[in-house]
Amino acid sequence: MKEKNGKPSGGRNRLIWSILFFVIAALSVWAVTSQAKEFSPAKFLEYLTRNNPWWLTAAVLSMLSYIFFDALMIKTLLRDFGYPRDLPKCLSYASADIYFSAITPSGTGGQPMEAYFMFVDGVPGAISTAVVMTYLLFYTLSIVIVGLLSFVFVPGAFLSFGTFGRLLIIVGALIQTSLAVFYGLILWKKKLLLGICDWGLRVAGKLHFVKNLDEKREKLKNAMDQYSEATSMLRGRRKLMLKTLLFNLIHRLSQMLVSVFCFLAGGGALRDAPFLLAMQSNVVIGSSSIPTPGAMGVTDYLMINGFSSIMSPEQSANLELLSRTTSFYVCVLICGAIVLIKTALIRIRKSKAEKTSAGS
Repeated sequence: MKEKNGKPSGGRNRLIWSILFFVIAALSVWAVTSQAKEFSPAKFLEYLTRNNPWWLTAAVLSMLSYIFFDALMIKTLLRDFGYPRDLPKCLSYASADIYFSAITPSGTGGQPMEAYFMFVDGVPGAISTAVVMTYLLFYTLSIVIVGLLSFVFVPGAFLSFGTFGRLLIIVGALIQTSLAVFYGLILWKKKLLLGICDWGLRVAGKLHFVKNLDEKREKLKNAMDQYSEATSMLRGRRKLMLKTLLFNLIHRLSQMLVSVFCFLAGGGALRDAPFLLAMQSNVVIGSSSIPTPGAMGVTDYLMINGFSSIMSPEQSANLELLSRTTSFYVCVLICGAIVLIKTALIRIRKSKAEKTSAGS
């Protein structure tokens, strides 16, 4: 996404993706409810009234923790890089990432908007790039770690999915592992990554897939120089990296636990909670296999596919709707409201600056 004066372009595209988000969300809900012949809005409301309010509260708090630990991680990184920002500002950065990642394919819109909000708050581009790259590395790494632990200690969770579901999880695992290696190479092995990408460009050029090869290679080198300058600040900061990884693990687990708490709220047995958590970690991994906004559709399919192995279709639909609404849709609405407030504050600040400039 190109930028002009530090601000990401493509406002019309973001509007289109916002509309598409609601369309896909509606289709996803329809697809989930159509899986259960016995499902009806009245029965779903009855199911909600039977839920344990304490476990439901835990689910909501877990969803809020997902946002909070994202902001706390950003706050920690900015402070260590010498640009401390208060928690409300860091919450706006985290909300921008979560909201725009939800409405764009593969989460491509989250990081540019997150960096833009940092930019308007006086954070240099090199610092925001370092923060975003660190976040991407440890966010991806945390998904791989939780998924690996789930597979080792609760292999039955993976096997509970159908053949197509297992295929999506395997593809997602390969994608997430590749991304973790890629981000790691950007941070620590610039020359090796540059060589791999340059080789790929040259092969694509020979196959006539890429035009203006020399220009593309020069852009690649400039991009690598920019990343190298930004990520050089991370080298040797092991405590910071461990802290970032810890926050990312809690951030990830907070979202996964929403489904577990919703399961317990509906009367599920506490002894089955580890299995539900492992199942949800597989869902998170598999959700990256298809690049839809907010992983909608594929996440819903995997949740229904997994839940159906241990409960009836109607129970699966109820649990999926409740947990997905809490962990995703409500979360996106909260983050969207924070983004809206932040955007309004930016416009007010810009208007005041323009009036001051005109008056002088």
